[in-house]
Amino acid sequence: MRPRLLTALAAAAALIGAGACTSPSTNVDVAPGSVPWVPVSAQLASYQSCDEALESIQDAAITVLSGWNDHGFYGGAEEFARADEGAVAAEEFSGAAGATADAGAHSETNNAVAGVDEPDLVKTDGTFVYSAAGGAVRAVDTRTAEVVAERDLDEYAWDQRLFLAEDALLLMYAQDVQTEDDYYSEFTLERLDPATLEVLDRFTMEGAMVDARMVDGEVRLAVSSQPRMQPVWDLLWTGEADEGDLAAAVRDTEIEDWLPEYSVNGEAGRVDCGDVAHPERFSGSSVSVFALPAEGAWPMVEPHVVMADGTTVHGTADSLYLAHYDHAWTGGEAEAETEIYRFAFADGAPRLAGEAAVPGTLLNQYSLSEYDGHLRVATTETPGWGCPMDAMCVWGGGSGEVAEPSKSTVTVFSVGEDALEETGSVSDLGVDEQIYAVRFIGETGYVVTFRQTDPLYTLDLSDPANPVVTGELKITGYSAYLHPVGPGRLLGVGQEATGEGRTTGLQVSLFDTGAAEATVVDQYQREGAQSSVEWEPHAFLYWEDSGIAVVPATEWGEYGDEFETGAVVLEVGEDSLSEAAWITQSEATGDPYTGQILRSLVIGDQLWTVSDQGLQANELGGDYAVAAWTAW
Repeated sequence: MRPRLLTALAAAAALIGAGACTSPSTNVDVAPGSVPWVPVSAQLASYQSCDEALESIQDAAITVLSGWNDHGFYGGAEEFARADEGAVAAEEFSGAAGATADAGAHSETNNAVAGVDEPDLVKTDGTFVYSAAGGAVRAVDTRTAEVVAERDLDEYAWDQRLFLAEDALLLMYAQDVQTEDDYYSEFTLERLDPATLEVLDRFTMEGAMVDARMVDGEVRLAVSSQPRMQPVWDLLWTGEADEGDLAAAVRDTEIEDWLPEYSVNGEAGRVDCGDVAHPERFSGSSVSVFALPAEGAWPMVEPHVVMADGTTVHGTADSLYLAHYDHAWTGGEAEAETEIYRFAFADGAPRLAGEAAVPGTLLNQYSLSEYDGHLRVATTETPGWGCPMDAMCVWGGGSGEVAEPSKSTVTVFSVGEDALEETGSVSDLGVDEQIYAVRFIGETGYVVTFRQTDPLYTLDLSDPANPVVTGELKITGYSAYLHPVGPGRLLGVGQEATGEGRTTGLQVSLFDTGAAEATVVDQYQREGAQSSVEWEPHAFLYWEDSGIAVVPATEWGEYGDEFETGAVVLEVGEDSLSEAAWITQSEATGDPYTGQILRSLVIGDQLWTVSDQGLQANELGGDYAVAAWTAW
């Protein structure tokens, strides 16, 4: 998709060590390397006029494009366009999915922060299950296991997710739009009547959702948008344009080409140039932060726009954090940092309320946590690389080129009214390794790094000025997701591995975290299997009342040509893990990939599982017998 190419162009800017001008006072085209790498460059500047904004944004884009041909990347646009795939923060344990249940109680989305809901494929109010799977949005009455409302999704829609409010269901999705002159993505948020799935309100914006949170009936969103500059894309795709041609095409753009259009119930809106901010370096893509009420009439929104490639969001009751990955390739060495922008909300309007930068890259949203007036951030630095771990670097390279070993750091910031101020840090975690999982619980942090073995680091964060490592537990394999399962107990879902680091299958570990250093009290392993929980925490369910954890898994045969999908139900004791059941949707037919269990939830005394083929209920406990099946 041509508009997504800009992410690759940002990588090209990193390769040539270039960035954006911080001042738009000149109309001179920027030469490669004219903006040196300056670490800790998170400070944002706002524009005073649209003319100023346009000139600065054009300067940034021309800098990105300068030198592109010199590095041999013309003609490779189709490959790089696919690199924009997206990526995946925790406070006190959110007991919503594991709280003691009364009769008729139900689980909720596995959220990182208590009281802060996250969008997901499935939502329930304890009577109805709402899902965005199998090509449609559906409402199923769990008392009868019947679909009572259904609405097909467009075949070109993607990234469908839901929020459930008291009297409304909110559907979010992106869709590719092609016109005679352009091709772009469009994000849509619809407020639906949960009984009929009738659309009550509709918001659209050019782009795709980075992430969203719902707090006290307010939906807070971050939407990433790419510029509409078709003549520039056309030149790039020819593979024959020089820098002068590209610069001239960029100078022909207007401010409307760079800022996303949006509408509320068909009424068009326009971003105010005074609400646009930019960091030291940027490529031309943007992230819009705004809020809408989950229920009631939708007003015209006023987005706050940051010219950044934000890919990670962490939400709390008071804040929405947006992380932007910034990188450059200078002097044969890669430089990388993550810039963090905090937004506070008042009366539905966002306000930029602090900026900071940390060395290296985040793993996912669980790398951030706000607690007791402080933000904790876990990152991995990888000298010699200028892209996130395991990502495809457009400039190639190999691990042998790394000048120094990788290392990980936890940095602590005080959260002020309008500022983030660093108070302390602890570094050199997992030297020559990378972070695979993070969980912050109160004044304690847990960080998993891995290359051949899995050190589980325990950090004492009680003194924000002096965070310290208190324990380093080494075991084979790794945990990719960590979840508290009671006082002094932590569950890790990941992979077992050989001493050389070769993974062998699903591993779930129960850790005792009551002391300064964690210990393993039991493990469950399933050879040849892998769980989506490793990269999608919403797929994990812990139900405290029954003392069970549900982990979807795909089990591969010896030669990788056969597989079985299901979900393992684990009984979690104080010092034990044991398999209670292996659940499959036995009535599912057709493509076995679409029969993979995507989510599980508890409603009363039944365990429900959702796939792209249907919804199944099993009795909770005993032999977990199938109680109902609803095919899509």
